Amino acid sequence: MDFSSEQWLVLIVLALGLLSLLGTAIGGERGISSWGPVIFVRTTRGLGLLDRLAGARRLWRLTTTLCMPLVLAGMIYFMLLLLLMVYVMWRAPPEPGSYSSPRNVLLIPGVNQYIPLVWGWIALCVTIVIHELSHGILCRVEGIRVKSMGAIFLLFPIGAFVEPDDSELFGDERNPPKATRQARMRILSAGVIANFLVAALALTLFFGPVINALSPVDRVIVVSVEPESGFAGDIRAGMVASGAGSLEELYRIASEGRSLELFDDAGRASISGEPALGVLVVDTFDGSPAKDAGMPDRFVITEINDTRIESLESFRDYMNSTSPGQVLKINTTVGTYSVKLAPKGDGTGMMGVAISGTALCINGVILQEFQAERFLSLMRSIPSSGLRGFNTLMGLPFAGIGGFTSDGFQGFSGSMLYLFEPAGWAEPLGGKIFWIANLLLWIGWINMYAGLFNCLPTIPLDGGHIVRDMIRTLLDRVMSERSAERFTRGIVAALSWLVISSLIFTVLGPYLAHGIPL
Repeated sequence: MDFSSEQWLVLIVLALGLLSLLGTAIGGERGISSWGPVIFVRTTRGLGLLDRLAGARRLWRLTTTLCMPLVLAGMIYFMLLLLLMVYVMWRAPPEPGSYSSPRNVLLIPGVNQYIPLVWGWIALCVTIVIHELSHGILCRVEGIRVKSMGAIFLLFPIGAFVEPDDSELFGDERNPPKATRQARMRILSAGVIANFLVAALALTLFFGPVINALSPVDRVIVVSVEPESGFAGDIRAGMVASGAGSLEELYRIASEGRSLELFDDAGRASISGEPALGVLVVDTFDGSPAKDAGMPDRFVITEINDTRIESLESFRDYMNSTSPGQVLKINTTVGTYSVKLAPKGDGTGMMGVAISGTALCINGVILQEFQAERFLSLMRSIPSSGLRGFNTLMGLPFAGIGGFTSDGFQGFSGSMLYLFEPAGWAEPLGGKIFWIANLLLWIGWINMYAGLFNCLPTIPLDGGHIVRDMIRTLLDRVMSERSAERFTRGIVAALSWLVISSLIFTVLGPYLAHGIPL
């Protein structure tokens, strides 16, 4: 069942209310406690494992000390990214949509539409266990007692925890902390560092041997279905055309009056009708001649001034021969438009549309050749693209890459399974290579995201405690202990307020600007 954003919000609130009552009812049970709807299950079993793992004390201390700059870099990067999102939201808040939907606010696999249920939960469990286990190991390395370990439930398991003795780690009103400031920063950084290292390993394998073991398959896929086409319920974006690897071949089949067969994991469908070959417009720019002429955002151009336009090259050749102020008659799959061109920097005329390439339109169903080789090339280039590649990786589940999978890339599933095949060392694995790819992608991505989020300089996240100790260490050199503590508290409070208010604003911004859609 497909719920609206408001229905999801109501369901979440009701579920949290029921869990709050349940948490109150079972709060007195041994090993179980609750905080509102959140239920904590504690145990002392397994604490001996922490002592055994902490045996290599020098190795653990050396690793965390050398990797501390990663934590600081992650803190700076994610904070700047958050502030950039706030700036963009303030300047040009988008319309409320899937990104701001209540179900997509939290990165809960299966609830968040961009994160797959199975692979997402496997990756999330690995991430949480690695993070908390690392905290516990470093506590024992530094001689800090661990009181318990456990799991956190909210509708379903949402996390794990290691519970150190806070009085030994942070101190209290009567006793100073047992841990030195440097030891405490190592303990608090351990979870983030472990997440980063696991992410680096998983993504290195994904973008290395796994991606290089995939070979493209020539396929034509459905890229969009117009609501008025009559096929909206039967034909979906991403469906693959059967028996043909090129638009020209499909055009010939449809021109002969034969049906085209489409399929995906959810079923099969067929389509027939008069085909139209042209170039696909995926956006009409605001204030452009095309927008002024009333052109929609997505359609196929088939003719310009009675000249056939059947490829991206023919479109570019024609537009390069135009001049500013020239009036063109544009025949499209949604009607005919008269467009007066605006001046372009090279002296030619500009229509003001974004073209994605050659497309075939049959009764409102638009198909394109999936450029699998180019997709693989873009994926393989991410690790070598520096900060731009890292930003692409961060947004991969939500925005896809290079215009491919504009609704996000959730891994090799669905129609993606028909667009690639294993090659080289992976050929004997068959379809299991896609399992490996999805596992590595999501373990890497969620570990990376969890590590970055925990870097944010706000209490109670790890980054908040770390930045507090860093600031206090610097201020102790230039002022008295009392003044340093007062200034540190003020700076940390200001940073926490900035982070929390920024997170809230990025979620509520579209609704504050445009209202709640009815």
